[in-house]
Amino acid sequence: MLVAVLYGGDSCEKEVSVITGIQVMNALKARHDVVPVYMTEEGFFSPKDACSVATYLGKSARRRRVYLTERGLYRKRAGLLVPFARPECVVVCTHGGSGENGEVQGLLSVLRLPYTCASVEGSAIGMNKVLSKRLFDSLGLRSARWRSYHVSMTDDEIADDAVAALGLPLCVKPCRQGSSIGVAVCRDRDAVKEAVAVARCFDDDVLIERAFVDFEEVNCACLTRGGEVVVSETERIVPWHEMLDYEDKYLRGAKDTPGRECPAKIASALSDEIKAAAEKIYRALGARGVVRVDFFVADGSVYVGEVNTVPGSLAAYLFKPLGMSAADVADALIEQAVASKDEKKYKFDSPLLFQYLNASSNACKIAGKII
Repeated sequence: MLVAVLYGGDSCEKEVSVITGIQVMNALKARHDVVPVYMTEEGFFSPKDACSVATYLGKSARRRRVYLTERGLYRKRAGLLVPFARPECVVVCTHGGSGENGEVQGLLSVLRLPYTCASVEGSAIGMNKVLSKRLFDSLGLRSARWRSYHVSMTDDEIADDAVAALGLPLCVKPCRQGSSIGVAVCRDRDAVKEAVAVARCFDDDVLIERAFVDFEEVNCACLTRGGEVVVSETERIVPWHEMLDYEDKYLRGAKDTPGRECPAKIASALSDEIKAAAEKIYRALGARGVVRVDFFVADGSVYVGEVNTVPGSLAAYLFKPLGMSAADVADALIEQAVASKDEKKYKFDSPLLFQYLNASSNACKIAGKII
């Protein structure tokens, strides 16, 4: 099958997306023909040597612009658009920004190109931390106590209100951001004010939560395979301090990166509760693509953290204990995406326009005029 891998984007996570895209292309190329589609602020491109990280390190990289249409991918030649490739599916590997908040998903939906992640609605909810919190509440799932703030309030007003309402310590986050960018744990009021100012550099809206002190971070993912929801194993993150920022996750050397324990060495009852909650959220978001949910375990209780509708590496490593390789995960996503295109769409035929036309003609005749 010919598939397009969409990666890059316009968000702070675009470099993480490049890594995910390269990993996915390498996993796919043994079973599929792959067309790389690299997204930038300037448009879509198909780079030469797409699986080499060096391709993305300078402006000198050879990239040919491509155009997404309902009939597939086109290139411009001698001022004309000519067919380039007609993929049967788009594997979405864009993290954050318009690549994960529903905008790209809406474009692909309008173009009727099957894609491998959550729908427009599910993507928008998953990317927005405030909407995600409201979803958790509606499902009866526990999460850290929280308040949200808009740009209309000053940093001082937000800091005072959050400390009074939630106490300390607090975790300050941009509403629509990932990879821990702009996130800070604060232990006094002045630190909260400073963190709010930083978070506002990335988003007008800010989410503030009561921070956990003693906790474990556990992740779990879901995807659909053969029409059935598959829940991954749980994974425990083994950090050396209370919060992992972008540098901790991606920029430190291999010896200094946080450990991953999969399956997580936690009580079986907690693991079962996390898996059940992950599936509940997955179904509530529309059960599309792969979704990773991050949890906190504190004082023997499970709390939902965040939702990732396009997780790093497509969370393939979480399904490895189930006997699924990265290629198997990608195949499952592609299978569901292609099948969704064939789902029956009901049409509603109405005589309204004919009646309107006849009514208009009759009204004109009565007035002695015919248009």
